[in-house]
Amino acid sequence: MKTMTIKSNLLRCGVVALLTVAGSLFAAAPAYKVDRSFGKDVFKSDPVSIAVDAGDQLHVLLRNGTVVNCDADGKTTGSFKADMMSAPGAMAEADGKLYLFQTKKSEKEIEYQGKKIKTQVSEGVVCGVFDLTGKKISEFNLPEAQSAAAAHFVGKELAVGDFAKSQILFYDLSGSEPKVTQKITKQFRLCCGIFDFCPGTVPGSIVVANLGAFKVQTYTGGVKTSEFGQRGTGFEDFQSCCNPVNVVCLADGSYVTIEKDPTRVKIFDQNGKTCTAVQGLDELVKGCYIVPAVVDSKGSIYLVASQQNRVVKCVPTGNK
Repeated sequence: MKTMTIKSNLLRCGVVALLTVAGSLFAAAPAYKVDRSFGKDVFKSDPVSIAVDAGDQLHVLLRNGTVVNCDADGKTTGSFKADMMSAPGAMAEADGKLYLFQTKKSEKEIEYQGKKIKTQVSEGVVCGVFDLTGKKISEFNLPEAQSAAAAHFVGKELAVGDFAKSQILFYDLSGSEPKVTQKITKQFRLCCGIFDFCPGTVPGSIVVANLGAFKVQTYTGGVKTSEFGQRGTGFEDFQSCCNPVNVVCLADGSYVTIEKDPTRVKIFDQNGKTCTAVQGLDELVKGCYIVPAVVDSKGSIYLVASQQNRVVKCVPTGNK
């Protein structure tokens, strides 16, 4: 009996020690504060997409097709109006070039609930490539893509989130024409025109905000390798009609998830098990709306508040 008691006590101590170590490890992740001085009155139209380059310069795409470049303090360093047939709705950056994506649309008559109505239908995607001053370098169509809700470079390949077909397409741009190298289909539950993903910290991986499924999912080589999240009312759950709407990754492999209605920005550990919240945020959007985000090399998080014509910066408390 004495031996069993000793073993039980050792086991209990071991479990407590493990929990303490795990808590300490994630407690080392930086807390964030909102930088209230960042970028006041910079954007004259509502921003719809954001990218950050290797030098931590921000590039913000506005709904009217203007790109505003600014530094990490929110000071404007330049701007240009994209030379495209209509205003682009998504953007990616690579090697000092900006890739702007315009979803081509036409008006068609469809039958809905027994009535014929006219609606805008997505028909394809045009990509314009610009340098940071706004000089147009090239323009091309993306095969097999019907729309472009989000885009990122994953290694050397361009990945595009196609909401209309509920798929993510990967393109090799090294040839004379873009070539589809892989695609992820029949995996996503989408709604409200929202479809967001980001490059993962593992080479070749992407992390998807599968909002209709209330999950964050990682895909490598087109195969789902991990996921976390569930619908619920708990702190670690995803709430409202569908969440998270956006996701970005920190350098250490942890995840930043963004929820709308109400706004909640949380940082999950590398396993998606434990999370903390960014405190001091105002409500960024109302209703079913995206909150595009990026992270710079110092770990600062930039959140697009489209309905308020601003970008919100959240800074790790250890940084100035």
